Amino acid sequence: MQQNMTNIRVAESARQVWLEQLVHEFRNICWHYRVQLRTPIFELSAAQQQLGCWVPDQRIIRISRHLITSSSWDVVLMVLKHEMAHQVCSEYFGLPSAGHGKEFQDACQLLGVPSPYNRSTGDLPDVLAEPAKDGKTEAGRNIIRRVNKLLALAGSENEHEAALAMQRATELLHRHNLEMSAGDNPAGTSSGCVRLLIRTGKKQIPSWRKAICRILKNYFFVEVIFSSLYDAQRRDSYKTIELLGRSENVPVAEHCYYFLEQRLECLWEKNRQRFKGNTRTVKKSYYLGLLEGFARKLAEQAQNMPQGQTQQKRETIKGGETAGALIVSRDNLLREFVGFHFPRLRIRTTGAVRIDTRPYEDAVVAGKNIVLHRSVTDKKEGVRGMLNDF
Repeated sequence: MQQNMTNIRVAESARQVWLEQLVHEFRNICWHYRVQLRTPIFELSAAQQQLGCWVPDQRIIRISRHLITSSSWDVVLMVLKHEMAHQVCSEYFGLPSAGHGKEFQDACQLLGVPSPYNRSTGDLPDVLAEPAKDGKTEAGRNIIRRVNKLLALAGSENEHEAALAMQRATELLHRHNLEMSAGDNPAGTSSGCVRLLIRTGKKQIPSWRKAICRILKNYFFVEVIFSSLYDAQRRDSYKTIELLGRSENVPVAEHCYYFLEQRLECLWEKNRQRFKGNTRTVKKSYYLGLLEGFARKLAEQAQNMPQGQTQQKRETIKGGETAGALIVSRDNLLREFVGFHFPRLRIRTTGAVRIDTRPYEDAVVAGKNIVLHRSVTDKKEGVRGMLNDF
């Protein structure tokens, strides 16, 4: 009896926290998309098929408790935005029964509701059960296959062969993205853009993880967004890293992220006994040094690409910008995609990071010898491994 009462109190506590979080998310969405909606009454339903519901005459948004307990919070947010689109139809357009026609699609566009969440909520349980569509064209899949093969060769024990394979993989991506961003790709080969969420499970993103993300943006043709996402089970918010880019680029960038995470840890464990001092500062300095060395290697590869590839490559070197960052900035499709999902994106600069000189400089040298290759044995749960998706 006492255990049952405890469970009831826990369930009621969770229910109240989730409702408060939904109100917070509602107001945050309104702010981000510059939409002035009155906050409705929020209720949790016991429904398992109807994941969300807007009741116009009572101004109620119901969200399925089953959805909250069985899905990640980013899915809950999409269902919430779907119901908010119905509210827009009611209170902006004066159409309480707009269904899922043109006006509803306009409302979804206003709130950044992507496909497939702009469909009928009755379809959403089936949508969630479907494998995610990767948006790749056959030409895009061919690029990924070729990159995959080159990264497999980059794991060779022959140092020269491994380095050459990695260089060819980066050159292949560079050429492909120049064609995509220039808009002169052949008909039917243009890929769509995708989002991928990396959940850190941490309250802060350390400087070395931010350094990995700079490498992804500068050399792997993706935009990187730092944000937070609520965890309904832990009832707290944690930092996330979101990769946005062409469907060919995001899998490679994701692979690089986890590869570098593991490589840093591996090299640190092999060399930590060589350094004295505050372990935390030394470790951070060593990580940052490794990443700086790896970034310099990628920059050298970019400068040594065949000069005849395109004028953009020469502009990249002349302007002092990195290849990936320049191409991303000129990719209109990606810019529109980022703007759709993050209409109020703000760029923030971080302050100087305190480092220990000796391990940092030592690691810069070692970082130049890191070769990105195919093998990643990731122990983290939830890693999708998009590089395998053909």
